[in-house]
Amino acid sequence: MLTLFRVMNGALLKHSRELLSYLREDVNAYIFIGAPRIPLYHVSTILRNFYIVTSKCDDIYVTKTARTLGILLDANAVNLGNYLIAGVGGVDPWHSILRLRELLRNHQGKRVLLFSYFPAHGLCDSIPELGVRSGLPELRNLIDDFKPYVFVSLSGIDCVTRRNETEIHSISKNTSFLDLKFIP
Repeated sequence: MLTLFRVMNGALLKHSRELLSYLREDVNAYIFIGAPRIPLYHVSTILRNFYIVTSKCDDIYVTKTARTLGILLDANAVNLGNYLIAGVGGVDPWHSILRLRELLRNHQGKRVLLFSYFPAHGLCDSIPELGVRSGLPELRNLIDDFKPYVFVSLSGIDCVTRRNETEIHSISKNTSFLDLKFIP
């Protein structure tokens, strides 16, 4: 049976009807990078399995509400069968990275899927208009040390590459979603 995770750019979702247009029955979990502009309590009435990685633009209300609903991935890892999903949020990425170093030590037998608002330095992190890189070196070090199965972040470009055993995806700020499909 196919396992499907839909990664969504939360900032692009401004109305419930937009969210409804992206629903699929075969999705195992929805991961929002950046909270949607729809109240999270309302989203929780539409979706069952969804998680949030905060953006640098999200405020403390988003963090508190997501934590209360049990959907905050920042500095957290959630067990979903054969997969462990974890997140590095935009509100405090360095705290997330330090906490995930502790949490990911015991991920034996699980495929780790790591989601981040920020890209990792040198991995699909270029901003072509400016000719600079926007990634975090500490995030690249986390990837090198723990070798997640997949790493997904927002970036200035749509990009897919590999680093050692890790498949790296970046979705541009204008991309609505990315589907990750796995055969268990």
